[in-house]
Amino acid sequence: MSSRAVKRLLKERGYDESAESNALIERRERELQGEDQATSDSKESKPQPKANMFDLLMGGDDGGDNDESDSDRSEVAVETAPAPKPAVAAGEGKRRAKGKKKGKGKKSGAPAASGGDEQTMEEFEAELAKLQQQLPETTAALEDGRAESGKGKGEALGVVLTEEQQRNRALLVADAKHLDSEAEIRRMFGSAAVKDKGRRLGAASLGKRLTLSHPKANWPAMRAQAGIEMRAADSAAGQAEDPTGGSWFVMEHSGRFRSVQAEFLAAVMTHSADGVAAIAHHHPYHVDALLQLSEILKQTGGDFAEAGELVERALYAFEIGFAPRFSAVSGMARLDFRYVESRTLYLALFRHMQFMSRRGCWRTAFEVNKVLLSLDPVKDPYGALLTLDFHALKSRQYEYVCQFVSDWSWSSVDLPNWAFSRALAEFMMERQQGQGSAAHSMELLVQAILKFPTVVPVLWSKANVGVDDVVLTHPYFQDEVVADTSAMTHMQLVTQLFVERHTPLYRTPEVARWMQEGLLLALESIARNDTPQSKYEAQKRLCTYVIPENISRHVLVADLEVLKAGLPEDIRTAESFAFDPLPPNDDINVYKVLMGGGPGGEPRMPGAFEIDGEVYDMEDFEGEEGMGLLQQMVNHIRLRLGGGAADVNDPGTSSDEEGVEEQ
Repeated sequence: MSSRAVKRLLKERGYDESAESNALIERRERELQGEDQATSDSKESKPQPKANMFDLLMGGDDGGDNDESDSDRSEVAVETAPAPKPAVAAGEGKRRAKGKKKGKGKKSGAPAASGGDEQTMEEFEAELAKLQQQLPETTAALEDGRAESGKGKGEALGVVLTEEQQRNRALLVADAKHLDSEAEIRRMFGSAAVKDKGRRLGAASLGKRLTLSHPKANWPAMRAQAGIEMRAADSAAGQAEDPTGGSWFVMEHSGRFRSVQAEFLAAVMTHSADGVAAIAHHHPYHVDALLQLSEILKQTGGDFAEAGELVERALYAFEIGFAPRFSAVSGMARLDFRYVESRTLYLALFRHMQFMSRRGCWRTAFEVNKVLLSLDPVKDPYGALLTLDFHALKSRQYEYVCQFVSDWSWSSVDLPNWAFSRALAEFMMERQQGQGSAAHSMELLVQAILKFPTVVPVLWSKANVGVDDVVLTHPYFQDEVVADTSAMTHMQLVTQLFVERHTPLYRTPEVARWMQEGLLLALESIARNDTPQSKYEAQKRLCTYVIPENISRHVLVADLEVLKAGLPEDIRTAESFAFDPLPPNDDINVYKVLMGGGPGGEPRMPGAFEIDGEVYDMEDFEGEEGMGLLQQMVNHIRLRLGGGAADVNDPGTSSDEEGVEEQ
């Protein structure tokens, strides 16, 4: 019986060669796996493509001879398993197909090449009827299993996600191909716009697949890991009941890294920029030194391109140490912010996002922003939600903004930036689709104005939207609290953050006209006293001088100097370092005692240090007389961290790095 006849018979009986067929075959393969194990072990195993239903029923060719005509294939004998075993394993079916190629031209009555008995038409129809009876039940079971367990990408990561978790996770998955800023520049301006085109340094020697960083050929060679390694977090660390369903990790420093860290801390506490630069030179992948030096270059008006490259080098050092199960782009990898070793990766991602924005690589910045938020989407330690909508709008991901507001439930998006950004995203989509009316976006804009009215005087004025000043002084748009001249409320701070960052998006003529019309409609609603209660709820929630820790940290690193003065006094005066701004209250820091804390954790005067029971101030380390004392401090830190005392060979430099320096 020819293959065409078989297919025609299957079609007449309502059988469809589809995904359900493959699912059934896979289930039958698993059932027979034990029986076929002995045969499989005796032969060389090779990866095979998924079996086709017709190949299994017909014992068909494996695709190696594509020139075989229909007339030739019609003469191929029909091979099946013996009657008690109607389905055969995919591996066995392929082996039979391979052994049968030379039998092309045999009549259907000839014995099968594998030695099996010939199957009559009646037996074939009986087996086919049995498969058809089993198919609906198997397909339904598979579909029910997917619905209940949340199968898909989340299951591949070893977790079972609820429907809500899947919706939220989908918003955090980063597109790896858009994490390359040079590729984005080539897409925008062509290959000629990229300097040193094609000069990339692979990481094949270290066996890593990189997504966050793209090493360049002029970077120092990394022949061993940089001393930063990642491990799975302890379930007892308080992350067991994580509502996101993510997998938690922590970073750790090796003994060698801690030894170098002693020199770094000494340079930072003595405000020695030259010392930080020397450490970055001798240890080119010491992440804290790289980030600190990058900030020094930026603050002193240095080369911004070089400063950004230092940050990317730090990301490269981190990526080499990532755990095998950690995927920065999966949306499911979490990093415990309490550990000082882990916090540096958060800062590196934030700085990298800033440099990508400065270069105009908005899509890259958007994807990095998602990675940053995914590390802890509930606590959001660096306030990634305050920039995600901006980067999505700049990269024209308008649908993402609307989808995020609709689906996100792991942390609050009830903030001015998201309310106005959702309206603007809807307006831009309406223009792209050529809709004459902007009814839906106008409705969203009016809602945003009525809910966050204090945005109006600031945004409309800064964006130069033509509105009468009398309108902007309307009592509804004014703060309902007496302003403290020494600080901002939570509402004032998030409003100013939104306006300072988003204003350029509202300066086009089309958007300005849309804003004018929206404001008039909002005023009509106010005149009718038809205002939502949400305005008063937002005022009550945000008009407080208690600023969340993550927003304060965001302001400190966001390069918005005008807003730092509005932070609470205790934040402004707190001892903090550029490589670890505003540590959390539940800080887990192996270096804490060495950076100004007493042996029992009690506070000590900032800049004070203890050697052999005697406390010294930083002034004691100045001048030539203080150099010996400074070396004692470094050795003391090394001993406390288990790094050993100093020697003439510079204990922080590996032999590989010494060889690179000599070259």
